[in-house]
Amino acid sequence: MPTNLPPEYFEAERRFRESVSDREKIACLEELLGTIPKHKGTDKLRADYRRKLSKLKSEAEAKKKTGRHASAYHVEKEGPVRVVVVGAPNVGKSALVAAVTHAAPKVSEYEFTTWAPTPGMMLVRDIQIQLVDTPALSRQHVEPELFNLIRSADLLLLVVSVQSQILAELEESLGLLEEYRIVLCGKEGDARSLDKGFASVPCIVLVNKVDDAAWDEEFGAFRELFENEWPLLPISVTACRNLEQMKEMVFQRLGIMRVYSKEPGKAPELHAPFVLKKGSSVMEFAARVHKDFVLHLKTARVWGEGVHDGQMVGRDHVLHDGDVVELHT
Repeated sequence: MPTNLPPEYFEAERRFRESVSDREKIACLEELLGTIPKHKGTDKLRADYRRKLSKLKSEAEAKKKTGRHASAYHVEKEGPVRVVVVGAPNVGKSALVAAVTHAAPKVSEYEFTTWAPTPGMMLVRDIQIQLVDTPALSRQHVEPELFNLIRSADLLLLVVSVQSQILAELEESLGLLEEYRIVLCGKEGDARSLDKGFASVPCIVLVNKVDDAAWDEEFGAFRELFENEWPLLPISVTACRNLEQMKEMVFQRLGIMRVYSKEPGKAPELHAPFVLKKGSSVMEFAARVHKDFVLHLKTARVWGEGVHDGQMVGRDHVLHDGDVVELHT
């Protein structure tokens, strides 16, 4: 029996599949159930989703009851990608996260202000990117669980301060990471031969506290030493210097792109992009929209780079950032 599902169902179903935290999944499932028309053809579908919702609520309640035993370093992943901010004490990590998200980590001029990770969401090109502030990398206070969180990152922002012992900060941070079997990947395409058990995480080195032109010379000297090894960016959280450039650099370094969906005869949904890896095809996009397209997709129309508006393309057509895609079965 046909289900006759409305367009709102497929959008809600996509958000549910992309959700990560229990809270997100529960909210998406409740919305999803509200979009399904009530008739015999949807009885099984609604029953399946009600079972999933009941299970999620039970698991979430169980987690609340045992929450006091959970690790402070367990951070639920939200959004399509996670960026973790690391660095030596008092380099400005918490101030940076507070400046570009709605999170409110404790910020002070004293060392070791941050004792647990603090996540926030940073908006970059219509995409909400999770940004996680972390306790300082220091041999004085080493929590092994911190390095499990770092390993989960899609990208690291390694922060150093131009107004302190910048080389010592960089060396200590890199040294501690390597002791816990984490190696940072510098320039794009930097392929490293790693021993078994090592993790390689892409990174950007942010040189903070370049507050005015007086500190540009100090940054210039640092850049001469490391510009061929690491992606570098001078920033100042207090002066709001290069923070927008940092967001753009994060987007580029993550190697992701935005692709927008469009239903036939309707305007594209430009407020909710699908996030894919650069170089993804129409078929990969279709699989993200709905699993049924994997079997039934015949062709697609694309508006964007390298095509004329509405051009018909095949499954293997490579998409670009900002493309709008209309799928046909």
